[in-house]
Amino acid sequence: MAIQSSISSPALRRLKQGFAGLSMLTALHAGAQELPTREDEGPVSLEELANTPVIISSRLESQIFNAPTGSFVFDQEDIESLPVDSIPEMLRYAPGVHIVRPSNGIWGMGIRGVNSRFFNRALFTVDEQNVYASIFAGLFGSQHDLLMEDVASVEVAYGPGGGTWDNNAVNGMVNVRMKTAFETEGSLLRINLGTENRGAAARIGWAVDQKTSARVYAKANQRDSSLTRFPYENDWDTARAGFRVDHRPTSHDLVSVSGEAFYSDLGYAYNLADFDTGSLDFVADTERLAGANTQFKWTRNVSNDSSYSVRSWFGYSDLDAAYAAFGIWTGGLEARGKQRWSDAHTLSFNIGAAYDEEHTSSTLASDFTSRVLSSFVTYSGFQHEWALSPKKLTFSWGVDFRYDNRAEHTTTSPNASLIYEIDDSSRVWLSYSQANRNPPVSLSVIESLRSGKALDAPIRIPTPGGPLTLEHSLADAVSDQLLDAEEMDSFEAGYRSAFADEKGSFMLNAFLYEYDKLIGRVGVNSFPVLTTATPYVKINGAYDNLLEGEAYGFEASLDWKLSPRHRARFNYSFKKDKFESLITPQNQFQEDFINFSIGEFDESTPDHMATLNLSSEIADDWNLDTGLRYTSSYNFAKGLQPEIFQLDARLSWQKTESLRLSLVGRNLLDPTTQEARLKDFFGHWTEVKREAYLEISAQF
Repeated sequence: MAIQSSISSPALRRLKQGFAGLSMLTALHAGAQELPTREDEGPVSLEELANTPVIISSRLESQIFNAPTGSFVFDQEDIESLPVDSIPEMLRYAPGVHIVRPSNGIWGMGIRGVNSRFFNRALFTVDEQNVYASIFAGLFGSQHDLLMEDVASVEVAYGPGGGTWDNNAVNGMVNVRMKTAFETEGSLLRINLGTENRGAAARIGWAVDQKTSARVYAKANQRDSSLTRFPYENDWDTARAGFRVDHRPTSHDLVSVSGEAFYSDLGYAYNLADFDTGSLDFVADTERLAGANTQFKWTRNVSNDSSYSVRSWFGYSDLDAAYAAFGIWTGGLEARGKQRWSDAHTLSFNIGAAYDEEHTSSTLASDFTSRVLSSFVTYSGFQHEWALSPKKLTFSWGVDFRYDNRAEHTTTSPNASLIYEIDDSSRVWLSYSQANRNPPVSLSVIESLRSGKALDAPIRIPTPGGPLTLEHSLADAVSDQLLDAEEMDSFEAGYRSAFADEKGSFMLNAFLYEYDKLIGRVGVNSFPVLTTATPYVKINGAYDNLLEGEAYGFEASLDWKLSPRHRARFNYSFKKDKFESLITPQNQFQEDFINFSIGEFDESTPDHMATLNLSSEIADDWNLDTGLRYTSSYNFAKGLQPEIFQLDARLSWQKTESLRLSLVGRNLLDPTTQEARLKDFFGHWTEVKREAYLEISAQF
């Protein structure tokens, strides 16, 4: 198989030149200024930083306004007011983040393109902890079903961000930061009663002593089935419970221990392929996921520019589904540090190791070459921040290293960025970063992955006994080779401005991505099978480093406080991507198969997305929060996804200081909203229904 040349276009070359030109202008402008000396603001305690939104960039924590990467944060006000009931639904209101809900309890998340449920290229973490193991990079709704009242902020970082947070942080990452136990002292009881869902949540928090606080919590929810094109129910039952204990030995130290257990049971359907009989049956079943995890973390905040942390984690999850059945054990240890050497230099580092072990079981749709899969990963990195001109121009560079014993090699991901302070209220930044993503362990040990579908047009084969009609194809995918790491180079630029008198802010990010060695499925051969009870066309496929491509676009966000009682936030994002094969097809069948795989990546997310949030205090104890969201249509390999234009709303009445009643409506403009099937989703298209629910929340 021959390797083709990389994609190139004059427009994209001009965009790269624009990045370089903007960098030169920034440096020249900085040199022309009379630059003040940076003053040390002194130590800041953990209490003072508790409610400050931060973004994690190259494993450094910094205020979002000064982060040298595209970033967006849902703060406490957003979490309390947005008309949503889960983190994935909230992310629909983040620019550049595409959320698909093809079934209850199942979401796909794409950041700047390439939306996928399995083997994803966007990372989701809770308090920096990956909610899935490196063996299987899937997104599971039950692991996102957090207690919203205990969420401090939800942070989106676009692109590699100047370093690799974890194996799947390629196009970006989402980190959910939970409140400390000190912030949740007291009791909470919430009940949801609605047309589609019913649920309850409770939390008790208390001060153990002057330096220690704790909380315990539990929640459960039941959601009715969405509308499907086939006769099956995908209703969803989920529950979780957990605890957290925080201890402050000193005003600059925080020790946290947390843990939780969860359970999810949702309806699921798939096409059951039987190669022995040739039958293709539609089977309705369930997807059950249960697990538990715990995390320990110690943080010392010496000053604004010097801090250290150590954390360890351990978890187990068990999945029982048609497409796969496995139990995963995961654990790890990580340390981070940040030390200011002088007025101009700050050095940060991180080092860690993680171990995952998967115990597999055969299902009606899948087999693996081994019953026990394991992965041991070590990683480290450093970041040097150099104030070229104090309070004006800062240059940052670093390298992240990652060794995976399954891949048997070390990936190196360099990064560099410039951030220029135009004035006290505006910044411009430029960055280059590289991501290297080792394939999930399970993707290299697939013995058989069975699926099937009806042929677009039946095939009739004449025989002496009469014509045979082939009405469907059965596909078998294998992956028994060691795949190369996927690669991406990211060029980004951005601008941030804060308005006077805290009236709002404006953000603009632009990006150019260059992908290489993306993993996709390629056809090996196809042939008719006429000796079974039901004749069919058999397709053999395999996974390979199949594609290269480019993507470019931008995100813009305007947050404007119209008056003391009214706030508006408008977000818009544009993305364009294109992928081509690295493999020269050997025949027409392979060419058609490759084109289908390209179609799963090409235009797998909308080019245009926009949201408008309006928050109004219509009276002293009444609030109305509305959200309009739009995604343009897109036509990918699995079919056409129509455009979506929807309205969500929340009307809240703060009856007393401790009692709040809210009426929430979702998908209000249409009775149903079609949600596309994901490129690697084993189920079917669905339609999410219009819904309304009453939320009663008491805190005391």
